[in-house]
Amino acid sequence: MTNFVVSVMTDLMLLSDVKIINKLSNFKTTFIKAGIIASLTAYWGVILVGTFITFY
Repeated sequence: MTNFVVSVMTDLMLLSDVKIINKLSNFKTTFIKAGIIASLTAYWGVILVGTFITFY
């Protein structure tokens, strides 16, 4: 009985580690996507502002 409980707890701990790794992976992916969107927005913002200043 004791071995069964230890085995179940070990399996649960391993599953929780996998969940944590997946959450970190998802967070990292979201952070990278947000960074790409922010950099593209800044890039196009500079292009558009420069264009409008030139024609003004």
